[in-house]
Amino acid sequence: MAALSIEKDFGVPNRKRLIIKSEAFSRVSSEIDESISPAFDPVEVAAAVESAMYERIGWSNPIKKAKYRSVLFNLKDPKNPDLRRKVLLGEIKAETLVTMSAEEMASEKRQRENIQIKLKKLKRCVHDADEEDKATTDMFQCSRCRERKCTYYQLQTRSADEPMTTYITCVKCNKRWKV
Repeated sequence: MAALSIEKDFGVPNRKRLIIKSEAFSRVSSEIDESISPAFDPVEVAAAVESAMYERIGWSNPIKKAKYRSVLFNLKDPKNPDLRRKVLLGEIKAETLVTMSAEEMASEKRQRENIQIKLKKLKRCVHDADEEDKATTDMFQCSRCRERKCTYYQLQTRSADEPMTTYITCVKCNKRWKV
């Protein structure tokens, strides 16, 4: 009964937190086939998650407050029934759930979207650095093909009192060098 005391943790009374978690787990029965019955009682699983949170984080650690909210949000998220189902059926243990990152708890659809976003950002970084910030000039001559069609961009790579470094690329043969 110590876990169900009236003292507050993270701004939510302990009893209310346990009720919120058990409500999240009890949704599983409406989200899965009738032929699959949960292996555990939702209230017992909610209590196990709460105990794992206590062991891992402690009751009144304001620095770890975000972790508690992240777990609760992902368990209650209507777009993430797989996480609830896996925890309730015992595929994900309460101890493991507490150590998972928000990205690991996200639904498969959200994980795919996050991967796509990261790939787009990476692609943009690679291509934008090559395309947008470059200027075309005939000031530089390529030592390989002797053409004067070059693109360049400048970055401050050394201390502020030093001149900027100029990165040059030949348009014809794609040779790169810096000045």
